[in-house]
Amino acid sequence: MKKFLALLLASVMTLALLAACGGNNDTPPADANGAPGAEDTDNPGSDDTTAPPADDGGIPTITWYQVGGGQPANIDSWTEKANAYLEEKIGVHINIQCISWGDWGKRRSVIVQTSEPYDIMFTDFGSYSNDVAMGAFADLTDLVAQAPGLAEAIPAEFLEACKLDGKIYGIPAYKDSAVTQFFVWTKDQVDAYYPDYANIHSIADATPALQALKDGTGEAPMLLNKDGISAIPGLRYDGMGVGLSALGVSYFDDSAKVVAVYEQPDVMDQFKIVQQWMENGLINSDASTAAEATGMCGVGIAQGWPAAAKGWGDGRGAEVVVSQFGEPVLSTDTVQGSLACVSTNSTHKAEAVKLLELVNTDTKFRDMLAYGEEGVNFEYVDMEVERNGEKVTEQRVHKINTDWTLAAYTQGKTIHMTAEDTSNVNPYVDEILVQNESARRSPAMGFVFDKSDSAIADKIAACQAIFEEYKGIIHTGTGDVEANVAAMMSAMRDSGFDEIVTAVQTQLDEYLASK
Repeated sequence: MKKFLALLLASVMTLALLAACGGNNDTPPADANGAPGAEDTDNPGSDDTTAPPADDGGIPTITWYQVGGGQPANIDSWTEKANAYLEEKIGVHINIQCISWGDWGKRRSVIVQTSEPYDIMFTDFGSYSNDVAMGAFADLTDLVAQAPGLAEAIPAEFLEACKLDGKIYGIPAYKDSAVTQFFVWTKDQVDAYYPDYANIHSIADATPALQALKDGTGEAPMLLNKDGISAIPGLRYDGMGVGLSALGVSYFDDSAKVVAVYEQPDVMDQFKIVQQWMENGLINSDASTAAEATGMCGVGIAQGWPAAAKGWGDGRGAEVVVSQFGEPVLSTDTVQGSLACVSTNSTHKAEAVKLLELVNTDTKFRDMLAYGEEGVNFEYVDMEVERNGEKVTEQRVHKINTDWTLAAYTQGKTIHMTAEDTSNVNPYVDEILVQNESARRSPAMGFVFDKSDSAIADKIAACQAIFEEYKGIIHTGTGDVEANVAAMMSAMRDSGFDEIVTAVQTQLDEYLASK
């Protein structure tokens, strides 16, 4: 099944849908949302990255490692135009090095561990704190204070959530930072068998619809792989970057008590319903072991926003419609889903921060990064849209092709990008911004667990390995969910789960007391 990871923001959302119709409903882990371990088969850009160029005639050249589908074919002509613009605006040039998703994890580690020359690098919550601890990234606190555009462009709570020991080492991309999940329905199926799909917002609500689709088509409407429906715990509990999926604090309880997530009624009760779905043939029977499921998916679960349905439908090969599943949630991990960090060894730290300030404040340059070369990859068009019951004309982006292989959600603020001409709404402002602002905040917002205690780190690794053994059967409703969770938690407690909870709770309490 193809995955469209390098295409603009909806790349991540598209993969989420494809996975939901063949497995995991999460945004690809940001190492989603993060790095996603899938190759971009639709936009096979080159991975022939080159050494950072020398400064050009005294003008600093900022080398920025990004991720996507490899180097775009027209990177040279794009760079020429970008450099002319950047030289005029802030007196710098840029050298983009785009590494493909499949090579990103290994290549990133080599770059960091060998101190390979660069100025800016994409990262996320999966490696951010560890790389900072290694000394890979520069403290940007003072430089950010000298770049007022950043403070204006990015909410203060987002910058706060990226601090480690009170210092800023990474600039978050103000994107779909609040995780919002959607049921994604194949339109012709729900039109025929369950037209009331728009009122479905929970697992319990979905049971009649899934049964109607099964009765109408004769096939299991929800196709899962062994990752199952991980949106269930993800929308209820913040894992706080601990690295142990079975532990968290509730988004819906201000007490900030660290608990065993799968033992909680609001998670257990949902997975019991999923168990009923499996028993009633509403999920493919091989889900718990399937690397990938095949067939026509009637419904999946994906992270995104309503207008992302266009990309989700393209991925499914059928028109889809959506209904929101639960509430948007915001945490340190979700904010850290995309970060731009500056190398400790960069000789152009101030210029790199100025470049990041421009990315987050200048729509023209933001569009260049996101969409590519004007006239080659995209063009601006006037589009008539409806606003408050009136017809108005807005400038939109029309993609000429899909050959621009950089993943735009990794680059910076999306809210001020020019919207595409594929929807009447501006999804960045009308949908993503609304979700971010209305999201339920984690009581542990801003907290990052310190894993420097090797004994606790070993226990976390052991417990997570146990979780991986049970995840497939629990998340797909295979077998008795209560018994499976009990067996999993018993094995984890034998491996130090309760000691981990105590360690996390202690640090969290200290963090909250210091605020």
